[in-house]
Amino acid sequence: ERVVSNIIHVFVDAMPHVPEHRRVPILAQLVGTVGGERFLWTLLVLLFEQHVTRTVTEVSNVEKDVVLERDTEFWISVCCEFGAQDQLQSVIKILKYLTKLPENKDEDDTEKKSRARKVKQGEPSEHLFNVASHSDKQLRHFKFLAVSFLAQLLASCSFVGRVVECEETEELQDIEQRLLEEVLCYLKTVAGSVAENADKPTAKFWRALLNKSYELLDKVNALLPTERFIPVIRGLMASQLPLVRRKAMELLNNKLQQHIKWQEEQIQLLLGLIGDLLSIMGRKADSEEEEQAINRQTALFSLKLLCRCFGGSAQEVFVPVMSAAVELICAEEQEDRNVMGSALLCVAEVTSALKALAIPQLPRLMPAILRALKHKKELVSGEIYLLSAVTALQKVIEILPHFLSPYLLDILLQIARLEKVGVEIGPKSQLNVRTVSLKNTLATKIPSRVILPAIAKCYQKLVTSHQHRLGPLMDILKEHIRSMDKQVLTSNQSELTAFFMTALDFRAEHSEDDLEDVGKIEGHIIDCLITMIMKLSEVSFRPLFFRLFDWCKSDDTSKDRLLTFYRLADHIADKLKGLFTLFAGHLVKPFADYLNQLNTMQTDQAFYESRNTEKSCLLLQFILDCLHKIFLYDNQRFVSKERAEALMMPLVDQLENMLGGDDKFQERVTVHLIPCIAQFSVAMADDSLWKPLNYQILLKMRHVSPKVRFAALIALTELAGKLRENYMILLPESIPFLAELMEDECEEVEHQCQKSIQQLEVVLGEPLQSYF
Repeated sequence: ERVVSNIIHVFVDAMPHVPEHRRVPILAQLVGTVGGERFLWTLLVLLFEQHVTRTVTEVSNVEKDVVLERDTEFWISVCCEFGAQDQLQSVIKILKYLTKLPENKDEDDTEKKSRARKVKQGEPSEHLFNVASHSDKQLRHFKFLAVSFLAQLLASCSFVGRVVECEETEELQDIEQRLLEEVLCYLKTVAGSVAENADKPTAKFWRALLNKSYELLDKVNALLPTERFIPVIRGLMASQLPLVRRKAMELLNNKLQQHIKWQEEQIQLLLGLIGDLLSIMGRKADSEEEEQAINRQTALFSLKLLCRCFGGSAQEVFVPVMSAAVELICAEEQEDRNVMGSALLCVAEVTSALKALAIPQLPRLMPAILRALKHKKELVSGEIYLLSAVTALQKVIEILPHFLSPYLLDILLQIARLEKVGVEIGPKSQLNVRTVSLKNTLATKIPSRVILPAIAKCYQKLVTSHQHRLGPLMDILKEHIRSMDKQVLTSNQSELTAFFMTALDFRAEHSEDDLEDVGKIEGHIIDCLITMIMKLSEVSFRPLFFRLFDWCKSDDTSKDRLLTFYRLADHIADKLKGLFTLFAGHLVKPFADYLNQLNTMQTDQAFYESRNTEKSCLLLQFILDCLHKIFLYDNQRFVSKERAEALMMPLVDQLENMLGGDDKFQERVTVHLIPCIAQFSVAMADDSLWKPLNYQILLKMRHVSPKVRFAALIALTELAGKLRENYMILLPESIPFLAELMEDECEEVEHQCQKSIQQLEVVLGEPLQSYF
């Protein structure tokens, strides 16, 4: 071989002096004589070496690309004088040769000595491209040129033509498999060099070489028609090297993701790979643990893609896949988290393909998924794992909702916990998005007769130990009620009502807890109940409303129920708008009574025993807000003379109610009370009632406390703002009171009085200064 190499060297050296049209025939004749299969690669390596050392140095930078293109065409012409098999063998040999070349020229002495020994053993490496006599840059150029040329050769029309002409397909398939394996091994070598040289000046070169090597892999891949591609992949999956096995599966995955229209024979060939993939998936981690784990993940991903493509039409084939994946998830010993995650995703895909065939696996699968969700350790780090479990659970609920009753309570408990976990990770996290979707699926897919008792049980469990998880549970119930049709709701109404009567007692049962926390949870319960109320007819709602009304005022109960009821009434008024007045008549007297009982000026007795003021302020706020909404949406003349007289004094007297201290008073008056009084005047729509209301407000402007005078002044301005020109009839009696406040001893009140007069002028459209 050494002699033949030297002879070829002589011809290559003489090439620049041979006329161009003679070059291809001479070299083809030469290599044909000594044997293309053995020596075509030697010729190519020498041609590359000549290009790197001489041709490039002799031309200017501008002409380099032109020369490279010309040389590449010439080399391809020489190659295509030979058959496809000879050319593929040569590509394999060149890749092997490149793998043996040192990474850089200045490697340590031991490597030089070992290479010297190899030369003595007669390997033709040194005399083809002598590393010692070339520069580092030339070595890098040589490698890059070789890989680039191979990629171009495999994509060239003349080469593809040769492959098409080739008749010995089995032999060709064998060579193609070896070639793919060689490319994958070379890729591993280059990838290693990229990592080692990441911080060196040559990093950019190694990245470029890696990209070129991937391009070469694509070209080899493109050569294989599907019929040959599948057996080649199967062969590679049996390789000894873990990297080759993984890359083979990745090539398969790329092919499966290309939305190709597969033919029946191809589908059968692909389904035949399931056994091989299952055996890779089933191998437990051995010495190369990380490598093995990633291979098992890739195998699971391949199975998932196969199932997505063909699971619908070939369900039976995937039953063993389901079985193996469930086995993996149920494994007692600690499995790699990522492998488990991939297995869960595979289960999700296979379940949606198998449908009813997956039912036998549920008794093993569901406890395993729920166990996966329970592990709170490594929560944030294992977010992918958690996501996989959530996805698997969602798919199972979607596909088999009628078979989940034994696991429903656990599922609800886990979802309630997961939402809190999602919030910890971040409100925009994938986990949060998936959990919302999971809650929605659960609420809409599972029938009422199954889910309602489970929600009631779950509520009883959570209310004692994890109240903060009740929100997500109520969201599920709310979504379920929203998706119920009228008939189902009617048949389940008594069960739902019983549940809500229990749930609404939450505040009363936790009367010593933090008011804000209790309020949040109660808010979820009320939202949920409102969803049901909005679906009821008036005939169904009326008895429910009065039942709640009686429930809140029965003598033996805690006054905390009042807070719940009036908060609920406020929400119902907001949703039902004008319709609420049909039910609100019975509330007028209690409204008036509670306004008086909560007024510190009217009574010395505290309304609530423990933490009295905070709860009293809250109740007062709910009552004022509810009244405001009743007045706002009243188009049925709800505020009759009797009702107006019943509410007038209790409302106006609130202007002097200092309950909760100055700050609370300030906020209550501006945000809740004054808008309520102003809207009250609009709802009366009767000038005989406006007069006493106006007068009562004016009297408060003579109160001893400047804060009350200030509040009364703002109330008067708001009243005028609502009545507009109708206020003119009330103006004469207001002027003396305003005149008094123009000279008030409190500066703030005096300023506010001037501002109020200006506002009145704007509202009434005429100057008032002449009256003072």
